[in-house]
Amino acid sequence: MGTTAPTSRRSRGDTRTGTFFLPYPTFMSSGAGTRMWDVDGNAYVDPLGNCTSVLHGHAHPHITAAIGAQAAKGTAFPFPGEPALRLAEEIRARVPSLERLRFCNSGTEAVIGAIRAARAFTGRSKILKMEGGYHGSADVAQVSVTPGVDAPHYPEGHAQGPGVPDGVVGDVLVAPYNDLETSQRLVRAHAHELAAVIVEPHLTAAGVIPAEREFLAGLRAVTEACGVVLIFDEIITLRLTRGGAQAMYGVTPDLTTVAKIIGGGLPVGAFGGRAEVMATFDPRSRGTVGHSGTFNGNAVTMAAGVAALELLTDEALQHINTLGGRLREGCSARLTPPGWRRA
Repeated sequence: MGTTAPTSRRSRGDTRTGTFFLPYPTFMSSGAGTRMWDVDGNAYVDPLGNCTSVLHGHAHPHITAAIGAQAAKGTAFPFPGEPALRLAEEIRARVPSLERLRFCNSGTEAVIGAIRAARAFTGRSKILKMEGGYHGSADVAQVSVTPGVDAPHYPEGHAQGPGVPDGVVGDVLVAPYNDLETSQRLVRAHAHELAAVIVEPHLTAAGVIPAEREFLAGLRAVTEACGVVLIFDEIITLRLTRGGAQAMYGVTPDLTTVAKIIGGGLPVGAFGGRAEVMATFDPRSRGTVGHSGTFNGNAVTMAAGVAALELLTDEALQHINTLGGRLREGCSARLTPPGWRRA
């Protein structure tokens, strides 16, 4: 049995619901490149890269060297530092719409910050999201992620599970993904109370469905006309091109949330966008929104993020997309039933 049985008896817990499997989850001990080894010494190929956060593979030497170098100088400080400035500059160079940005510790926190900025900027409380859109584990995001067939229909939201208050659900409107007509109608009808529209350029958790360009461009037009903040959740799609999905589609949102690949495998998140919207956090002004966290802009995380983005060159992105295309074509060819036409 190796060490799995003693380990599972000693600690029968897993704080990550998405990786829990009966009778107990697999416990990993190490990783290198695309492979991981469990506590019994079994090797596995990691096709997800810890949900894309270790895009360059486990224990990449350039990233681990950056982590070690920064750790030797200190791991956490209660003040800003050079690593955070370097990472911010690197992100802004790739995504020009991020005129101002703030660091946090996860994609969930990034979404919370972006929605709070939109609410503070507009003075309104409601948001519009797409059915099937996953934006983290905050209450406001846990609405109509995987609603059943008997769930309330548009625009009413459906709590993802127990613990999401009715009051929160009532502040969330829901539209079908890629349905521009319904989305435009809801934005116009609720413009007086709508703070933001949040959307993934690719609906990842619901099957990796790409947005139609007309859908994103139409959302940009109607939100701009109605004074509603448009948020792109690029936590997954940032890796599609050097400038993320917004560069690929040619559609610029007001705010963007990013995470995962910008941390080199360490906990990270960031959100930002138009300077006038992000000014709601400016501590030099009275009555602005507070945003703090013990590990926001953590020095080791920032150093790992800089190293990870140094590796994410245009050539690396092209290679990633080429491999993705081969995998997609291969899966489609294998999974398409005889006589069916592939879309």
